[in-house]
Amino acid sequence: MSTAATRRRAAAVLRTRRADNRAQRTANTRVKVSDFLASVGADEPFIDRYGSWAGRHIAAAYRAANHGHNTPLRARKRTKPCKNAPKGRWIKVFVYRASDPALVIGARQYKRTAEYVPAA
Repeated sequence: MSTAATRRRAAAVLRTRRADNRAQRTANTRVKVSDFLASVGADEPFIDRYGSWAGRHIAAAYRAANHGHNTPLRARKRTKPCKNAPKGRWIKVFVYRASDPALVIGARQYKRTAEYVPAA
């Protein structure tokens, strides 16, 4: 087989693999705790006030489900503007799969967000 044919075949395999990975990434959409709380009906001032604590409970539920060996993936999020940071500042937050049971379990454990999350 010629070198050009081998390269074309390798390029085709790589394109197929990339398309499969793209489809899998779309299926495993990651959400932040603030996005999850907004999807269950919490308003923005509530999320600003209690979202951090809800995130701590959700992270603890995630670690408990994974026997303490794994931590959730992290993403960066810009905070709201304030006096010292007029454009906001970047912070690292945990992100979870939208179907991850730790979101519901952790939110049910925190008394402030328990009323927003349906019983499992």
